Amino acid sequence: MRDHLPIIALVLVFVGLAGLYNALIPLGEAPDEPGHGQYVLFLAREGRLPVQCAPPCASDVPGSGHHPPLAYLLAAPLVNWLPREERQIDLPGNRRFTWAGGTMPNAVGHGTRERWPWQGTVLAWHLARLASTAAGAATVIFTYLAARALYCSVQIGKCRLRADRTRSTIPFLAAALVALNPQFIFISAVISNDALLAALGAVLLWLMLDRGPWVGSERHGLHDASARSPVLDPPSLGRAALVGLVLGLALITKQSALLLAPLALAWALVGRTTNDERRTVHSLSVARRSSLVARRSYRRVLVVALVAWLVAGWWYVRNWQLYGDPLGLDMFRTEFATQPFDAISLPAWAGALAQLYASFWARFGWMNVPPPAWVDWVYGALGAVAAGGLALAVFRGPETGDRRRHWGSHVSRLGHWPLLALPALAFGWVLSFALTAGLVAWQGRMLFPAIGAIAILLARGLAKVKGKRQQLKWVTAITLYPVPFTLLALALWLPFGVIRPAYPSYALTQQEALARLGIPVYGRFARDDEPGAELRGWDLAGTPLPGETLRLRLVWHALGRQNRDWWVFVHLVDAEHRIVAETNAEVGGGTFPMLQWVAGDWMEDTHVLALPPGLAPGMYELRLGLWYPPTGRRARIYAADGDLAGDYLRLTSVTVHP
Repeated sequence: MRDHLPIIALVLVFVGLAGLYNALIPLGEAPDEPGHGQYVLFLAREGRLPVQCAPPCASDVPGSGHHPPLAYLLAAPLVNWLPREERQIDLPGNRRFTWAGGTMPNAVGHGTRERWPWQGTVLAWHLARLASTAAGAATVIFTYLAARALYCSVQIGKCRLRADRTRSTIPFLAAALVALNPQFIFISAVISNDALLAALGAVLLWLMLDRGPWVGSERHGLHDASARSPVLDPPSLGRAALVGLVLGLALITKQSALLLAPLALAWALVGRTTNDERRTVHSLSVARRSSLVARRSYRRVLVVALVAWLVAGWWYVRNWQLYGDPLGLDMFRTEFATQPFDAISLPAWAGALAQLYASFWARFGWMNVPPPAWVDWVYGALGAVAAGGLALAVFRGPETGDRRRHWGSHVSRLGHWPLLALPALAFGWVLSFALTAGLVAWQGRMLFPAIGAIAILLARGLAKVKGKRQQLKWVTAITLYPVPFTLLALALWLPFGVIRPAYPSYALTQQEALARLGIPVYGRFARDDEPGAELRGWDLAGTPLPGETLRLRLVWHALGRQNRDWWVFVHLVDAEHRIVAETNAEVGGGTFPMLQWVAGDWMEDTHVLALPPGLAPGMYELRLGLWYPPTGRRARIYAADGDLAGDYLRLTSVTVHP
C-alpha cells in the first residue's frame, strides 16, 4: 500500500484541481460545451438519442447531436434528480463573441442564476461535469499503470528496477504530466466527451503494454514443453476481447476514436507472446511455426474486431439508416466547416503546429483565453528538454540495467511501439480533421486520445537528461524532480490568474439587487408578445448645477429573454418638452447586453448625464426609456397593473439651481 501512496495522492490532487476549475469556469465556456450539456439534458428529458437534420429543419441537439452517446449517457444520471420540465436550459449566445481578436471572450451570457449558491439546472450542469472528472482521474491512473508495465517489471506489486531511482520514477512522472496538465484539467472539469476518450485511450495503451501475471500463462502453469502441440493461451484471446471492448466503447464515445482502430488491430496482428509460448513455438518446424503464429494472430484480430463491432456497430448502422453514411459526414460538414487550412503553406503549418502545442497545455475558453506568454515558454522549455532526452535515448545507446546482446533498433529504446504509433495516429486524425473542417481542428485536446502515450514519452525524455548515473546528479535534480511541483504551481495559478478574470460577473444576486434598489419604481419594458424586463429601482446623485453631471443608477430585472439589444435613453426635458440634456447608451455600457439576459437576471446600470453650462435655472423632468438604434423604435412600457404607460417613464423632477 505504501508504494501506491504517491499515485493515490496525485489522483486526489487532480480531482481537487478539476473541482476548482469546475467551480470557476462559467457554463458553456469550453469548446462545444453548450451542445454537450444540451445533449445530456436531452437524454435525461426525452429518454432517446437525438436526431440531426439540415436547416431549415431544427436538430434535436444543434452542434453536438452527431456525437456518439456514451459520455452523455454516463453524465445523464447526474441530472435526473431535476424535475423533467427543468431538464433543459436556455443558454443565450453572445453575438459579439469571436474565436480570435474579439473584446468579449464569453460565448454565452452569464447572469444571476450562475451566482453562488447554484440551484436547479445550473447545479445539475456542474454535477454533470463530474463525469468528465471521473474519466480524467481514470486517465491518470491508467497512464501510471501503462508506464509501470513498460518501465518496471511488476512482481508482487513492486518494481524490480527500483534501485534505478530515475527509471522507477517514470510512471509517477508520466501520470503527473497528465494530472497536472492545465488543459487536461480544464477539459476534465467541463461537460465533454474528450476526457472519456482520453481515459479509454490510456486503458487501451495499458492493455497493450502490460505483461503482468494476471494474463500470462506462466502464473497458471499451463506450459507443457513435451506436448506435441503448444498449449493455447486462453488469456491472450481474453486480452484481445478486452482490447475489443475498450475499442468499442471508444467508438461510441467520439468519432475520432477511429484512430484507435488501426492500433488495436495492429496489436492483435503482431501480439505479444509469453516466454512459454516462445519456447513452445521454437520447438516446431518452420512451416508449423508460421501457421501457428498466423492462426493466433488472425484469431486475435477477429476477436478484437468482433467485440468492438458488437459494442459499437449499432451506432454506425443507425447513422447509415438516418443520414446515408455511417459517420454522418454531411451533417458534420454543415455545422463545422470553418476557415480552410492551407496545407501547402509553410506559415500556415507553423501557426497550426504552434497552436496545437500551446493548446495541448493551456488555451482556455473557446481557445480564446490564452495565458501570459511566459507560461507558453515554460511548457515550450519542458517540451524541448523532453525532446532532447528522447534524442539521447535513441542515439546514446543502452542504459545500465537495460543491456542487450544486440544494439537493435534505435527507436525501440523509447519503449514499445504503441507509444509511438498512438501519438502518430492522433496527429494524423488532427490533420484529416483540419482538411475536412478547417483551422478549428488545430486544438491540443484532439491529441488527448494519445495523452497517456505522450506523457510517457515526455517522462522518458525528462528522465534521460541526467548524464551518467554516478555523475552529474545535479542535472537529474534540476530537470526531473522539480517538474511536478512546477506543473502543480501553474495548474493552481491559472484558474485564478487567467480563467476567472476573463469572465467578470456583471449580474447581481437577487439579495444584492433588492438591497441596492434605491427608490422603488416599476415599469415593464417589452413588446406585446414577450415578458420583457422590469425597472425596479433608481437613484440620482450629483449636484444639479449648469455644467455639472448627474449620475443615474438603475436596477433592472429580466422576466425572460430579450428580443434585441435595447439601449437606454435618459432625457432631461423642460416645461415645453424640449430635451436639454440627454445620454444614450447600452445597459451596463455593453458589458452584459440585453440579448444575453434570461429570466431572473438582475442588473445594475449607471448613466451619466452632463448638464449644459448655460442651462437656465428651473424645474425639469427626468425621463428614460429603451430604444433600438437600427430602427429608432422605442420599447413599450407597462404599469404594474398591466396597462400601457407609453414609451418613456417619468422618474422625477430635477430643480436646476443658478
